[in-house]
Amino acid sequence: MSYLLPGVAALASLLILPFWSFSFDVIPKVVVILAGSALALLHPRQVPVPRTATFKWFEILVAVQALAILLATLFSKHHVVSLVGSTWRRSGLFAEIAVLILAVTAAQFLATDRGRLRPFLRITVLAAFPVAIYGIVQYFGFDPFMPSSGYHFGEGRFMIVRPPATLGHATYLATYLLYVVFAGAALAQSETRRAWRAWAIATSGLAGFAIVLSGTRAALLGLLAGALFLVVRKQLRWRWAAGALVLLALIAALYVSPGGEKLRARVLWSSEDRLGGARLLLWRDTLRMSAGRWFTGYGPETFTLEFPPHQSLALARAFPEFYHESPHNIFLDALVSQGVLGLLALMALAGLGCVTAHGPVGGAFVAMLVIQQFSAFTLPTQLYFYLCMAILVSDFKTERVETRRWRPFQWVLALPLACAALYLAAGDVLLASARRELDRGDVESAVRSLDRARAWGASADVYFSRRFLAFSQASSDTGTRFRAWQYAMDAAARAPNTAEDRQNALLNLAGFYAMQNNATAVERSLREAIAAAPNWFKPHWLLAQVLARDGHPLEAEAEARAAVERDGEKDPEVSRTLEQLRRR
Repeated sequence: MSYLLPGVAALASLLILPFWSFSFDVIPKVVVILAGSALALLHPRQVPVPRTATFKWFEILVAVQALAILLATLFSKHHVVSLVGSTWRRSGLFAEIAVLILAVTAAQFLATDRGRLRPFLRITVLAAFPVAIYGIVQYFGFDPFMPSSGYHFGEGRFMIVRPPATLGHATYLATYLLYVVFAGAALAQSETRRAWRAWAIATSGLAGFAIVLSGTRAALLGLLAGALFLVVRKQLRWRWAAGALVLLALIAALYVSPGGEKLRARVLWSSEDRLGGARLLLWRDTLRMSAGRWFTGYGPETFTLEFPPHQSLALARAFPEFYHESPHNIFLDALVSQGVLGLLALMALAGLGCVTAHGPVGGAFVAMLVIQQFSAFTLPTQLYFYLCMAILVSDFKTERVETRRWRPFQWVLALPLACAALYLAAGDVLLASARRELDRGDVESAVRSLDRARAWGASADVYFSRRFLAFSQASSDTGTRFRAWQYAMDAAARAPNTAEDRQNALLNLAGFYAMQNNATAVERSLREAIAAAPNWFKPHWLLAQVLARDGHPLEAEAEARAAVERDGEKDPEVSRTLEQLRRR
């Protein structure tokens, strides 16, 4: 257990497998967390448990949250998604329960012997060092694993870079690094060996530098909040303050140098978006949506499926091309997915973390709590958030310890978690195999791998429909071109039933029907896309063009008007379509 818990946490932040995994920055981490929680359940025959009031409340609140997640899953309209999670983060019932199990196990492990915290932090700092370095070198244009186009935005001197390192997105990287900054300080404070103290200080400084380069405003706010917490509690040491000033001086020098061009562009972008993008309208629409199922919620990971019909016209007009995968607030996420019981449990846990917060780890918890008001949990960030709480609630004098014996019912929990890890890993590996085979030009093998992946419940039909289509258009062999087209059409037809963004899958399918000159099927797909996402402008705009060509000018004008209303005059070609129809 001394290595299992910190090892799982370290791998959850560090592990990416670009070649072997299809969702290479998500699935490997989820599999590690699921497998680690199963091993944690089965590891000890006897578990010493502290009997403090704080620890009891922690266990009770975690149990309440687990119950809320279970109830939300039972009442969900999308049981498979709620069980294994959505494509973008895989945070379904099994994964969230796994995080809670690891948190309680860590609290038990640390409370019975506080000497275990130092090696725990050592492993954290060791794993964090390459993650921070990776984020930094991504900013400066070096990336051996991923195409940099995925995290560069804009053009010329207005281009910004949002390095994700191993966490999938700059915001998730910054959330994790907030923990690292303060965990490094905690290790440096308690460490007796100079080498480890120097490593901790270096990692903490690199993490702070990488946070700035990530361009995440909420992370800077969280970093400030964590520092202010230490100042108010009179726990900020002068050496840390001096180190922070040195780091600020280095960042200022970079900012005014040629290498700081993308940072300056990020500041410009931020100055033009002072309200945090879509968040205020998104929060309002989420609150309205949650009223429909306030008690049980819509189920874990169902936001992408359930939100489009609830999206307001105001949000659609302001951000017509945005895809909202979560409410970008952990409390609203809990409310809409788990209902009021899940919200109250999470709020109580956060309150318990704030009450018990002290020292650098307390600063880490405050910093992470602040940034999570503007972003969603992913499994790695959720795990570190709960590990912060586990460290805090375990740091109280234990007057009495009882020993809980290992019981057979733990198999009942461990077995489905291990099966979920195997289920997700197998499907993901097969999808990656299909992608590699397509890269090699082996279409038939790719199809066989996709069929096997579907048997494991894994699919990426929109992606593969476009890959097969591109292969068909590039091939010079008539037979290969025809078969690749058939495979592309088959994947496109499956996508509306397998993709979480059904409206996008239907739009993709309409494009395939258009290539077949099947106007009836194009119109049907576009109308279904409108039903799935009523306030998305694009299907209205495309349907207007289809209806105009088919000789329905009044209906076409109505759809074009609906598209303009939803687009918010962001795209000139949408307004131009309406003007052309009116002139006719």
